[in-house]
Amino acid sequence: MTTSEENEEVVRRLTEEVWGNENFDVIDELVDEDYVLHDSSMPEEIRGPDGYREMAEMGAGIVDGSISIDQMISTDDMVVSRWTQQGTHTGEIAGVEPTNEEVTITGIDISRIEDGKLAESWQEVNMLNMLMTIGAVPEDLFSEEMPASD
Repeated sequence: MTTSEENEEVVRRLTEEVWGNENFDVIDELVDEDYVLHDSSMPEEIRGPDGYREMAEMGAGIVDGSISIDQMISTDDMVVSRWTQQGTHTGEIAGVEPTNEEVTITGIDISRIEDGKLAESWQEVNMLNMLMTIGAVPEDLFSEEMPASD
């Protein structure tokens, strides 16, 4: 069994090396063969190291920029991390071609570590600010004026 600190290091390395530095080879070392990602915004679950790699490569193709861990909390085999990615919109998303606008994405991951590898995670990613910045969602979506009722 690994310690909370060792589990945090797995999450930190995945965040910094894979998502921050696009070192996708680290995935083979740190993601379990039976890995499952639960994310309600995804059409289906992401599974295994290959699925994790595909997701990471797709993300790298949309936003070019840095990612930082804002907070990390761990207990036993679970690690919760809150992160922020800031960068340039460089790839197509939601039907919008690259705008080269500066964007911010935030998220919270709950990761279960088993035998030193990421075994399962639950993810909530807030892309609304980015989608508003690039014009995929109207900037006045949350205007103070309420629509007229019929």
